Amino acid sequence: MKEYSVWTMLLAGMLCLQTVKANFENNNDTIKTYYVDEVVITSSTKETNGLRTLPGSASLITPQAINERRIDALKDISSLVPNLYIPDYGAKLTSAIYIRGIGARSSGQSVGLYVDNVPYLDKSTFDFELMDVQRIEVLRGPQGTLYGRNAMGGIVNIYTLSPFEYQGTKLSVGGGNYGQFKAKASHYRKLGNNVGLSLSTYYDRADGFFMNEYTGKKADNSASAGARLKLDWRITPKFLAAYTVSFDYTDQGAYPYGLYDKETKKIAPVEIGDSSTYNRKMLTNSLLLEYRNHNIALTSTTGYQYFKDDMKFDQDFSPKKIFTLNQLQDQKAFSEEIAIRSLTKRNYQWSFGLYGFYNDLHTEGPVTFKEDGIKEVLQPVFDNLKVTNPKMPYLKVMDDQLYIPGSFDTPSYGTALFHQSTYNNLFTKGLSLTAGLRLDYEKQRMDYNSTAIMHMGISFSEWVPPILIPGIKPTVMDVSTSQDFWQLLPKVSLKYECTPRTFTYLSVAKGYKTGGYNVQMSADLMQSQMQYNMMSQFVPQMAVKPEPVEKVVAYKPEHSWNYELGMRSELIDQRLTTELTFFYMDVRDMQITKFVESGNGRVLANAGKARSFGAEATLRARISKELTADINYGYTNSVFRDYVYEKKVNGVINRTDCDGNSIPYIPHHTLNVGIQYNKLLTQSWLDQFTTSAQFSGVGNIYWTEPNDIQQPFYGTVNAKAGVRKGKVRFDLWCCNLTNAQYATFYFESLGKPYIQKGKPFHFGAEVSISF
Repeated sequence: MKEYSVWTMLLAGMLCLQTVKANFENNNDTIKTYYVDEVVITSSTKETNGLRTLPGSASLITPQAINERRIDALKDISSLVPNLYIPDYGAKLTSAIYIRGIGARSSGQSVGLYVDNVPYLDKSTFDFELMDVQRIEVLRGPQGTLYGRNAMGGIVNIYTLSPFEYQGTKLSVGGGNYGQFKAKASHYRKLGNNVGLSLSTYYDRADGFFMNEYTGKKADNSASAGARLKLDWRITPKFLAAYTVSFDYTDQGAYPYGLYDKETKKIAPVEIGDSSTYNRKMLTNSLLLEYRNHNIALTSTTGYQYFKDDMKFDQDFSPKKIFTLNQLQDQKAFSEEIAIRSLTKRNYQWSFGLYGFYNDLHTEGPVTFKEDGIKEVLQPVFDNLKVTNPKMPYLKVMDDQLYIPGSFDTPSYGTALFHQSTYNNLFTKGLSLTAGLRLDYEKQRMDYNSTAIMHMGISFSEWVPPILIPGIKPTVMDVSTSQDFWQLLPKVSLKYECTPRTFTYLSVAKGYKTGGYNVQMSADLMQSQMQYNMMSQFVPQMAVKPEPVEKVVAYKPEHSWNYELGMRSELIDQRLTTELTFFYMDVRDMQITKFVESGNGRVLANAGKARSFGAEATLRARISKELTADINYGYTNSVFRDYVYEKKVNGVINRTDCDGNSIPYIPHHTLNVGIQYNKLLTQSWLDQFTTSAQFSGVGNIYWTEPNDIQQPFYGTVNAKAGVRKGKVRFDLWCCNLTNAQYATFYFESLGKPYIQKGKPFHFGAEVSISF
């Protein structure tokens, strides 16, 4: 689809809803607003503004929208929120989130995730089943003043249902093609007047969507299960406690990538020789304590998360036995936040807070070079040396396989102080000023250890078999290093309420994403050191000492200044609402993902300066008592301002000036158009009929810094229809109704491009009971 057609579709949608507005001008129906035909409580432990009057870009996804759009995981809200893009690819380890041109594919995160006010400190834990969610809030733009590190692109807040808000039991079971099956159960009840308990569990499996032509089996089969317990205790009318514990288990096939032909723009079938799988166990605990009276709310939020995973990865994505990666992570993360905020009805509102965290992460990342890898990757290094140095002896790698271990301990801890003030009716009625400041400190340490040995043979004639060189010592690397960061994160917003239902705002905020270490470079570090040791012995004049490990693996923080102008209005009372936002971001030391020269994966590196600007528009309409519609559109122009891309080809470094090029993996457009119909049936044996459909469009997306490979704008259509009789409900659903063909992810290995396709058309049915 051409780019201009996106604007055409958006304009058509706006004209359509403006027609709706005209038809409703004289309609005094008292139907509730579009997104409120269920109770939604908006709250925050530290925000001095209500969510719907927040001087910033905010999207609220209610339980009704979650049900209509089958939102089961975080990636399902992609494009539903303007300029939010979460590609569905790889495995649950990979949860890349992009907002307004800010995001991260590999290490680190640029968008924060909170569940019941508890932060998730590693994006390896972002992809999990959403069970009985009360609402999802997405705040776009830097949120560092209240949320700190790694909230540069925005924040996703997920709130789960309380047993005080709902009592009953829900059961559902469903299935579909491609071997899809899912079952859920939850129970909510009060244990007296002051204690509530909820229990939820699920099981989900699928045979997979992509066939591995080499093995004849599906490459992305999956199974997951989990449970959650929530206990709410209203100790006194002013003091409450909430404890939540959840467990999530995943076992799946992973990374169904196919070779991409740049000339024909075709993607080859998946042909992977070695097993690629992902297994994860995740346990999360949280405790919320809250005291409130007429003047203040004092909260303490304590979180603990443990996850352990095992990723097996065929890194050449081919039938050949070249090399594999087995990454194992073991994380224990603690967080504590104490916040106090005012609750008075006065013009001046304030909040203060203290935050601290400790993240203990241990990573094992061994790489194994197999027989084809020895022949095609390692041996050519020494063959090329012989060509350029005819007088040196012939050197031959004698190992059938080369195992290169790598052990990283990367503990980090940090603390922060923050404050925010809001003064309403400043100088005149309707004018308000919000200002905040956060002092953030973080300390990181890296301990790296690896020992490997490469057995070499020597010969002084190509006709004479090589003789094993005796006494070769193992290459040992034992490195410890650390870094720390201090950061001040200010934010200022000015808001003017033109009417009780319409306001405009202007805000300026600083964004910050912490630096870190590239733990996936283990094999590259050892490979370089072993080659240096070998060349020092036989060709010392050509031996180039590798750079210090601490310099190679570390990357710097990313900073931005964000400027935003927006408007939010309920144009027709309880009928039509609109939001419009313009933003500009100036980014320094942007962190981007680069593929390493050896082909052993990818790393984060800083890429100089960048800028991002764009617009967002949302329109929601209740067309009639039964019919609602919405349009969510985002435009982002995110480009490099000062970056030279380097790539080594046949030993020669090619440099490309990328100034003005689009930043990879960032869609220029996101578009979501939805329509929902909900009819209570009074003249039928059925009680209710519902149907909904959504169009989601994304693109275009450039996959590389030179912008030579791209995914044009594409769209998918999802639909759902169901009936209810009493407590029983039956639904039919489908995804990608038109079977659109598109790429969802790009990867390079050994200089070759690979792409994962988007999921094809799939459908299913579900039966649910609520009582």
